[in-house]
Amino acid sequence: MYSKINQQIQSAFQCMKQLEKIDKMLYKLQDEQEELENKVSKLKTTVEKEDKDVENLENKSIAKIFYSFLGNLDDRVEMERKEALSARLKYNQSIRDLSSITRKISELNLERTKYINCKAQYHKLFKEKKELLIASNPEVAQKIMAITEQLSESKNNVKEIDEAIEAGENVIYSINRALSSLDSAEGWGVWDMLGGGLMTDLIKHSHIDDANSDVQQIQYLLRSFKSELTDIKISSDISVQTGGFTKFADFFFDGLISDWFMQSKIQNSKENISQVRRQVQNVINELITMKDKESMTLEKLEAEMKDMINQA
Repeated sequence: MYSKINQQIQSAFQCMKQLEKIDKMLYKLQDEQEELENKVSKLKTTVEKEDKDVENLENKSIAKIFYSFLGNLDDRVEMERKEALSARLKYNQSIRDLSSITRKISELNLERTKYINCKAQYHKLFKEKKELLIASNPEVAQKIMAITEQLSESKNNVKEIDEAIEAGENVIYSINRALSSLDSAEGWGVWDMLGGGLMTDLIKHSHIDDANSDVQQIQYLLRSFKSELTDIKISSDISVQTGGFTKFADFFFDGLISDWFMQSKIQNSKENISQVRRQVQNVINELITMKDKESMTLEKLEAEMKDMINQA
């Protein structure tokens, strides 16, 4: 009797929840956008300074004369080049991150227009069904309406958890791909140290470039993962762990610069990525546990609703 309006209510409820989710995502992304704009500005200044330091040491300057006199000019130049390269990598990544967030905000604002009437539609349908129930069977009307609302909430929770799990698994996949690239770079690096020659060195750096590209993708996927967690109530310690995701690329690049100059430290970059993988996997495990509990709640509510309708 109520199947059609039940479907309409469920659809309107999910629509309303999607609007709430988008609004929360926009709020967080706009905060992140502001932070990244500040970060880009600071990194641009740092890049200009580091480039100037390298230029001063490579050209005739007081700094070059000073370090030449001390006998460690080459070491100083190498250190400044590392710092300049690290700063530029972080700056370029921040530019990409800012562009990605700005694009995502535009997409969400456009998507939001599809859901702006959902809340009013949901309350209209809810009121309509309530009046139908009161007219036909006032004794069970309130109970059925309460269970209907709980069912909508529970179904939406399962949907949100599934989306978050999928986003987390995408991160894990990209991390594994980056680790594979670094493993290959490490292997070719051993041959390089044993006298593998130019070709071996080029292959090693090709794998490092692959890992670099993977990290850019991981950074984007981590942001999507955090967005999917927006509407999911998870324990506070997991929330703290996910808070470090936005700095992942910085940690990776800090280690990677050393790797390009010292083969023995490729392990540092691998450990940085592996640590994030462990954090993401812990969150996924928690989400799976939450889904199991929510699915049990959903089954219980559906059985309760079925019994109530049969007895009405």
